[in-house]
Amino acid sequence: MTHYTFADLVGDEKEFFAEYFNKKPLLRKGALKAPQDILSLRRLDELVQLDIIRPPYLRANLKGAGVPDQGFTRTITVQGTDLTDAIVPEKVYELFRAGATIVWSSLNHLDTSLRDFTRVISDRFGAKTDCVAFLTPAGKQGFSPHHDPVDLFIVQTEGTKRWRLWNPAEVRRGEAASYTAEQLGEPVIDVLLEPGDVLYLPYDTPHAAAAEELASVHLSIMIRPRMWKDLLKQTFEELVRDPEFNEFPFIGADRTAGTETLFTEKLRAVAGRLATLAPGPELDRLAELGRRMPGNSAGNTFRTTARLDALEPDTPMRRTAATVEFDTPDRGRVQLTVNGHRIAVPEPVAVSLAGLAVGEQMSAASVFPGVPAERATRTAQGLARIGLLEVAA
Repeated sequence: MTHYTFADLVGDEKEFFAEYFNKKPLLRKGALKAPQDILSLRRLDELVQLDIIRPPYLRANLKGAGVPDQGFTRTITVQGTDLTDAIVPEKVYELFRAGATIVWSSLNHLDTSLRDFTRVISDRFGAKTDCVAFLTPAGKQGFSPHHDPVDLFIVQTEGTKRWRLWNPAEVRRGEAASYTAEQLGEPVIDVLLEPGDVLYLPYDTPHAAAAEELASVHLSIMIRPRMWKDLLKQTFEELVRDPEFNEFPFIGADRTAGTETLFTEKLRAVAGRLATLAPGPELDRLAELGRRMPGNSAGNTFRTTARLDALEPDTPMRRTAATVEFDTPDRGRVQLTVNGHRIAVPEPVAVSLAGLAVGEQMSAASVFPGVPAERATRTAQGLARIGLLEVAA
């Protein structure tokens, strides 16, 4: 699959964020050179045949109304367990031939190549993305004019579809809504999308789309941005993780004045932490949380864990960003708390770890100084398995 960048989608990134983002639609004709590599009719045929595809990952919309799941599902038995809503490909094909738009929701949950494609956007915005595919028969309109409470990147991959767009209202409420043609007037963009064309729609942008002489496949990549209230909530939740906020006060009608005084003290404590919070690192942390939301995340834990089995004494190890707490040494051992695990390590190991900055490296044999290399390497393996160290190479 061709690897695309965010600039492939929007062109000049500075111009995009200055002129279009959160303001008005953007049309990019011929932006992507191999759109069928992203999603094709052939791939949709393959997906509909997979027994793992179930509602709500697949839906059908016929004549402006959703088709009940029972109209295209059945019960199958998998290893002795009944699945009551497995897709029946033949019934989906019947619906498509009858003029239904077939909708695949959150395809980035099911297809790794589409997950990689949508991550180009989620990485740039630091926000959750979802990838929805629409297969519309020739000459049919799947949905009436409406707007969505999310930003959209529309990518045409096969066939053609005519899109009509209207500028968002001056006051946007971030809620879904439908329109009549009389309410909208003349569109600001009226274009036939062809394979490789890209549209950007800010949230609450009214739009309508219909396939013309060819069946249409397009992706709607939904960006689910967090509002300031969402970001502030995540910041607050991080600030109050401290044990001083773990007490359970009685706040009922018979509470004492002391409870109200303590509440004031807690509010001042939070306010003090907010006042000294460095905005840059915190926004970076919030962006990384967005990138790791369900549907966006990527991992290689199976591979990296398997590599630990072949660890050698001279293998370079690196300190991860995992938060670790060190207790006071007791009889030559130190209690560590990392990633929810509480373990005791020899004091020399704790000293090695405490002196190792995030990203800094040392060999596996150096983790436990003063013991044979084999034993030190086994210690490094254990620390890597709980996420405190990782192989640097």
